[in-house]
Amino acid sequence: MKILLVALNAKYIHSNPAIYSLKAYALKKLELKKEDSIEIAEFTINDRYEDIIAGIIERHPDMIGFSTYIWNSDMMKRVMKDIRLIDPAIKLFCGGPEATNDPLCFLDLTDMVLLGEGEKTFTLVADSFFNGKEIQEEEWEGILTRDHIGNIIPSEMSQSEMDQIPFLYDKLEEFDNRIIYYESSRGCPFRCSYCLSSLDRHVRVRNMDVVLQELKYFLDKKVKQVKFIDRTFNFSKERSLLIWSFLKENDNGITNFHFEIGADLLSDEEIELLSSLRTGLVQLEIGIQTTNVDTMREIRRVADNDKILDNVRRLRKNYNINIHTDLIAGLPLENYESFKRSFNDIYPLYADQLQLGFLKVLKGTYMHQKKDDYKLVYMDHQPYEVFSTKWLSYEENLKLHKIADAVELFYNSQLFRNSLKYMERWFESPFDMYEALAAFLDERNLSHIGINARKKYEILTEFALDKFKEIKNSSDTDDNKTEDDLKEREIKDIIRFDEMLHMHPNRKMTADDYFFIDGKERHIEFDYENKNVVTKEVSWKEI
Repeated sequence: MKILLVALNAKYIHSNPAIYSLKAYALKKLELKKEDSIEIAEFTINDRYEDIIAGIIERHPDMIGFSTYIWNSDMMKRVMKDIRLIDPAIKLFCGGPEATNDPLCFLDLTDMVLLGEGEKTFTLVADSFFNGKEIQEEEWEGILTRDHIGNIIPSEMSQSEMDQIPFLYDKLEEFDNRIIYYESSRGCPFRCSYCLSSLDRHVRVRNMDVVLQELKYFLDKKVKQVKFIDRTFNFSKERSLLIWSFLKENDNGITNFHFEIGADLLSDEEIELLSSLRTGLVQLEIGIQTTNVDTMREIRRVADNDKILDNVRRLRKNYNINIHTDLIAGLPLENYESFKRSFNDIYPLYADQLQLGFLKVLKGTYMHQKKDDYKLVYMDHQPYEVFSTKWLSYEENLKLHKIADAVELFYNSQLFRNSLKYMERWFESPFDMYEALAAFLDERNLSHIGINARKKYEILTEFALDKFKEIKNSSDTDDNKTEDDLKEREIKDIIRFDEMLHMHPNRKMTADDYFFIDGKERHIEFDYENKNVVTKEVSWKEI
């Protein structure tokens, strides 16, 4: 008898901590002697579909559980239907955010849906399956199914106790070359209207002694990256200070820890501690989403914009932390011009990543309840992304997508830090620069295609020279060919300088060249043995 837990991850480097947690919890509670009685099968959404089906059937499961998320639910539904066709005798169930928030759809494809957190409910199902125990009526919380005549048995969402969940990573070899996801708390103290985490405002935490012990294990094993999946890691100053201090004291010089934080919650003490960490020890994801105060109020988001911006600037000073900031287009009360203001407010922070996301209208959220009031037009399938709103037309939304592509290609690649700062002076605002860059890509049919790094340097050089000529032609000053030639050389050289910081020109570990930058000739040597883990740039010196 075998239960197979199936995950479809977005990329190979990802893993699915949910199914590992279900397995670990059930093995411990049921004291199962054979670990392979519950097996895990992880695939990616990019795998060949036939290989996914074969990979499941060839494991000969008697029961299959499917872990559903926004990035995989459409494919999961196909898999469920086809598994049912191939072998109707296999029992099927599913769980995860998508199944929890659209349970009737998934109940039509499976025998049951696990609602909410699945550790306890899966253990009940596994116990019933392996030992023939009937699940009692009072135990059905978190399990949605039908009775013998097809009527749906109503159920509420289930929650698990954090300290009851075993450690998931005793066998680290299963996670070679993959991100380790770690959970020290569940729930979120905030109630942002677009987020599923707003449905569980009761934050539950794992015992701190256990957390530190488990983090020490990762450090001792020198894993590459540990990504905390806590929704707002620093909701408690005491906890965040304790964990960050522990990481500083036990730093192995290799492991990187990722945290999603609320920047306005940071205290002076936390900022001082973070600023003292080894470069690359920590990276921070800071969801700003918008700086429009009316929009923030409408989406039930409580945040102090001035404090967010000030704290991120303070964190940026030492350049020891990789900082990722987010904006969301399509929020209520935010039109094209308002989003532009939000972008221009955030851009001068010079975060390492500036993610321009688009509103997703998720079932179960308050945003979904307000979809008619906001005139939200959005995809009727995953990822449920918005096409237009009461304030943002489809054409404007499409334009923002093209700008997001330009930001992703040139800003988020981290290949053009100096070039982009140099070009900002030519535009009224940073947003205008990316708007022009998006139009340039569109005119040359370069949007939505894969562009390698060297080609990006060529494209940006052409864009910059075109923009310089446009400015020169529109000015009233007399032509000065020598001065113009020097300016064009400087434009080419600042981009070539960025290229040398990232692209190794030969097999030697050092290289040098001449550049005309800031109005003078410079002889610069690059050391390709030393790279900054935050900026991704090699070290250099003027000689």
